[in-house]
Amino acid sequence: MHKIISFNFLSCGLVSILISGCIVKNQKQTIISVSKDNPIIEALYEKDIQIRELDAKTDTVNLEEYDKKHREQIFQLLAENKVITAKDKYRAALILQHTAAKFCDGELTSISPENFLLAYKLSSTALSMFEYVKDSTTLKKGHIQRMVALNYDRYLLYSYGYQKFGTQFVFDDKTEEMLLAPIDTTLASDAERAKYYVEPIHTLLKKHRMKPMPNR
Repeated sequence: MHKIISFNFLSCGLVSILISGCIVKNQKQTIISVSKDNPIIEALYEKDIQIRELDAKTDTVNLEEYDKKHREQIFQLLAENKVITAKDKYRAALILQHTAAKFCDGELTSISPENFLLAYKLSSTALSMFEYVKDSTTLKKGHIQRMVALNYDRYLLYSYGYQKFGTQFVFDDKTEEMLLAPIDTTLASDAERAKYYVEPIHTLLKKHRMKPMPNR
C-alpha cells in the first residue's frame, strides 16, 4: 500500500592570462547583476508559500496536486535554460524540495529522490552566486546555507536510508515519536555543519534519539 506525503517550506603569456581572467570575472559579474529574475518562477514560488500557509491554517489543501504541476513547470524551464539568476535557482530548488514522500511496505521513500539532488545542485549554485555578490540580506532571509544541507540530506535519506548533516527526522512506528534520521558521521565534520547552519553532532545526539544506521 502506498501513501503519499507532501513536505511542508580564475612575461606576455602571464599578462594574457591575467587579462583573460579579468574578462571572465567581469562577464560573470555582468550575468549575475544584469539578468532579471524569471517572473514565472517567482509566481510559482509565491504560490508554493501561499498554499502551505493556507494548509497550515485549514488542513484542507492537497499540496501534491499543486506541487506536481509546479515541479513540471520547473523542469520545462530548466530544459529551456530559463532558470538563470540566483533567485531563480533558489526558488526552483525550494519547489523541487517539496517532492512528496510515500510509505511503501512500512518504509518511508520518495516518489523521486533525484529531485532532491537537483534541488541540492540548484541551491548550492544559488549560494555561490549570492556569496559572490555579497548579498548577505538574501542569504540570511532565505536560510540558503541550511537549505543546501537539507536538500542533500533528503537525497541521501530517500536514496540510501541515511543523511550527511543531520537535518532530517523520521517517524518511528514502534515508539510513535519523531527520531533523528540515521547520520553517517564520517561524511561531515562539525566545521562543515556549522557552515550550513547545522548543529554539532554531539548537540544533535544530546537533543534527539537517532534511528540506527541501515544495513549497507
